[in-house]
Amino acid sequence: MLIAFGLSCGISRAGEEISAQAKEDAETFKLGEVVVEGEAETVTRVATVNTVTRQQMELNTADNVADAVNTVPGVTLSVGRRNERTFSIRGFNQRYIPVFYDGIPIYIPYDGYVDTGKIPTGSISKLTVSKGISSVLYGFNTMGGVVNIISRKPAKPFEGDFETGYSEDDAWHSNLNLGSKVGKFYFTAYGGYLDSEGFPLSHHYQPQLNEDGDRRNNSDIDDQVSGSCKIGFIPAPGQEFAIGVHHVDEKRGVPPEDNNPDARFWRFTQWKKTTYYFIGDSQLTDALQLQTRIYRDEYDNILDSYDNDYYILQTQQYAFRSTYDDRTTGGSVVVRSTHIKNNTLSLAWHAKYDVHEEQDDYYADWERYESRTFSYGVEDDVKLSDRLSLLFGLSYDVLSPHYADGGKVPRDKNAVNPQAGLSLLLFKDTSLHMAVGRKSRFPTLKEQYSGLLDANIPNPDLKEERAYNYEAGIEQPIFRHSLLRCSLFYSDIKNLIVSRPYGPASNQNQFVNIGKATLSGVELSFSSEYLKRNRFELNYTYLQARDESSERTSRHLEYQPEHNLYLSDLYTINDWVSIFAKLAYNSSRYFQNRMNFNRWETLDEFWTVDMKLIGTITGRLSFEVGAKNIFDENYQLNAGFPMEGRAFFTVFRMNLS
Repeated sequence: MLIAFGLSCGISRAGEEISAQAKEDAETFKLGEVVVEGEAETVTRVATVNTVTRQQMELNTADNVADAVNTVPGVTLSVGRRNERTFSIRGFNQRYIPVFYDGIPIYIPYDGYVDTGKIPTGSISKLTVSKGISSVLYGFNTMGGVVNIISRKPAKPFEGDFETGYSEDDAWHSNLNLGSKVGKFYFTAYGGYLDSEGFPLSHHYQPQLNEDGDRRNNSDIDDQVSGSCKIGFIPAPGQEFAIGVHHVDEKRGVPPEDNNPDARFWRFTQWKKTTYYFIGDSQLTDALQLQTRIYRDEYDNILDSYDNDYYILQTQQYAFRSTYDDRTTGGSVVVRSTHIKNNTLSLAWHAKYDVHEEQDDYYADWERYESRTFSYGVEDDVKLSDRLSLLFGLSYDVLSPHYADGGKVPRDKNAVNPQAGLSLLLFKDTSLHMAVGRKSRFPTLKEQYSGLLDANIPNPDLKEERAYNYEAGIEQPIFRHSLLRCSLFYSDIKNLIVSRPYGPASNQNQFVNIGKATLSGVELSFSSEYLKRNRFELNYTYLQARDESSERTSRHLEYQPEHNLYLSDLYTINDWVSIFAKLAYNSSRYFQNRMNFNRWETLDEFWTVDMKLIGTITGRLSFEVGAKNIFDENYQLNAGFPMEGRAFFTVFRMNLS
């Protein structure tokens, strides 16, 4: 059984804030939304959905998607062995939370992850984070929720902005956005660049076997180039079509585990991800709407393992060059009907074809694995009155393995996922919601077929994981310009896929379906503009993560802090100067120490404080000067991988419109 509770809070604004919201809505790419927002026919929200606006991303100096969602209640960030920034939501890691770009799934078919730290926020208008019981219209593998990245859209004949910044880790970054809307056509283009020599460690850090302190060894990012463009056509009201491409290309180091005598000396000498897509939205009749998505997502990388920390020679037996060539081709169709009064019926079909090819070393044979996934969904939104709405959903998902490098292809796997919920306006401004649903996740190609460099025995017969999710919540304005939200959630995970020793005398593991887990907690969020010229926000999460597997060595689940707190405050001194500060707290995290006979140990709790000064030179020019981790806290999110110490930064922004 998995249990969890949550509370979140937002704020309503008037006057200039309403104008700002209208501007934001105009610049949001509505085709990128899967669940319609901001309109009378909005799909009823029966679970918690948090939105991170572009203004919030800039305020938090969140240059990538991982840092942007880290401000959302219930989200926990992790940076691990491959120097990838990933996150979990209410205890579910990114294997259970697909990431979409304008409704297009972006991930690596091999292991189901995408490094959200490599997705810049420069071209993004907002992020929506759907937790727990997300809409069936998103498709398959949404066991723990959904993150949808929505790009920007121009509203004027010419729009543009430019940003450049420098931080103490010798990191330069620049972003340029251009856009135009003329008549029935619009166009956007984005280009970004990042180069870093590596981040500084805390002055409190004590040198270890593989880390001498000062600047983190092998943490550099070489020439990250990102770009996107989109062309749209609006032939008539209710008709809109767009084609786009999004690309990231970089080289980077992978910091070694600081005190492990068997540490890995790795570098990604190539890391590329490109997404091509077409989205069409057609109002076929007054009561019938059709939305179509077609996409191709490509991922290539070269991971080099070296003899030592000079990162030159590859002569030892453990050194290698691993090459991935992954691609996904897919599409979806969603049909919405409002033929019945006060009723919106949606039908969805999703399909994708995954291909993973890998070469384990120079001159080694290439391996190839293929699978197909389908989802058929129906969702019915019934508005019984102005105060009460019901939402019913059902999906039938199928994983169809297609090719297993010439080996036995396992049978198809399928899952039926029903869900239901209600939204009730209890009093004048008190909103309640409740929902229950079953969600599933199919095993990845890695879990089914990978040998993990001879450390793992493949298991193509893995079953799908299932979670029974429950949620209840409240939203309540409590005084002027302040709002409180509360969501209680409960989940019960079955068939959890875990890695276990293959046999008593074996030095190899295997992924198997023996796991059960429970998560329980409370999520709190509050924000207010009650004080003049001041905007305050508080998020708190209590999460109890429990392993209920019969062969468990502990009740704990790894790297899940029990308490998580986020505080921020923006004070506007005058029309030219503002001060922003934020505080984050994470309690201790349990983990299994592989260097100490897999004994359970804890990482220390930590506090971090960021602060910056925001100056407005003119209506078009602004700058920021500040520091991250201003008190130089020495902390880790993953054992053996110390995080960034105090780092000063500056940012310059220019509005070209």
